[in-house]
Amino acid sequence: MDFNEIDESAIFKNKSVLSPHYVPQELLYREEELKKMMVGVAPVFKGFKPKNILIYGKTGTGKSITSKKLLEKMNDMKDARVKGIYLNCRVYDTRYKVFQKLVSELKNEFSKTGYSFALLYETVLDWIEEKERFIIIILDEIDFVKDIDALVYSLTRANDDIQKGGLSMIGISNKIQFKQKLGERSKSSICEEEIVFQTYNSSQLQGILNQRISLSFKEGVITPGAVNLASAIAARENGDARYALNLLLRSGELAERKKTGKVTDKEVEEARKMAEEDKASELISSLPAHQQLVLYALALTSADVSYKKLVEDGGEKYYFSGEVYDHYTKISKKFGFEPISARWYREYIHELEEMGLISSIHSGSGVRGQTTLLRLALENSKVKKIIEKTLMK
Repeated sequence: MDFNEIDESAIFKNKSVLSPHYVPQELLYREEELKKMMVGVAPVFKGFKPKNILIYGKTGTGKSITSKKLLEKMNDMKDARVKGIYLNCRVYDTRYKVFQKLVSELKNEFSKTGYSFALLYETVLDWIEEKERFIIIILDEIDFVKDIDALVYSLTRANDDIQKGGLSMIGISNKIQFKQKLGERSKSSICEEEIVFQTYNSSQLQGILNQRISLSFKEGVITPGAVNLASAIAARENGDARYALNLLLRSGELAERKKTGKVTDKEVEEARKMAEEDKASELISSLPAHQQLVLYALALTSADVSYKKLVEDGGEKYYFSGEVYDHYTKISKKFGFEPISARWYREYIHELEEMGLISSIHSGSGVRGQTTLLRLALENSKVKKIIEKTLMK
């Protein structure tokens, strides 16, 4: 077989349009936010220093796409003095890495390693002053930078060392409390404009999905019910457009595997369950070892059909916290861990409940004494499988 023999998709026209990295030609529902960003940056095209901008908003509210659209608008001006640079701070997560990348973007012949921070800093400033240039650096997910205070201070104070031209930053964060990580000198030097991106509502998500469907799916493949359901589910999930697009992508892949030729609300519902399982798997895998062991003990207790110490509540089976703790101590020793105390165990139970991984109730009438009863929020077989794959491999 060669590549020419692989069948063309009966569902998709262009999957990449559903990617969170795709920047649509027309930006929906973020015109005001884009305008505010353009107003903040506009002074550079008249030779004046622009504002620093901080952008806040939950995941999937259009912050990154709007910032990339701003870069497109800046490039359309074709002003050689103005340079826009976008960096993902999950990758460039230290001040040194950020300036190293800045220098490599400005001077292609520059080696990537072996230079002090001071030399990188001076190289950026020299490039700016050489022809009275301006740099707008967009730092997406800025809170991932380990030495964030040092980075912000260096970027914001750079203008004091520049006679002509300027450097400004656009910081993007999911956390409105981002500035609390900064020291007083950084806070006082940042002098920023703040823009908050609100979550999308169901109607807006529907509009975003319909815009992408015409480019990503073949005509008539997606039913209106599928679009309505995907947007309604995503609206409940904090108005996350990325989540809505991912639901459509997975739904299309399911329809493709089943060879149905249509994406209906049935595929969307299946995709939702898959997405929830992936999210749970990622969350559980990132937990400390002892929290995973507590979950594992509850999963084993739930799976034991001969286990009698449980309470029925509204058709759900809850298990005695003390019995789960006993299971936990045995499992910990079996796998070479020293069990945590009962006090720390109760603290872990509280944290796991806050994450939505377990639920608890206090025993009522018919149970001697006051005790806590527990149950998993996910299927015990899936929890066991996730933990066995990560902690016990």
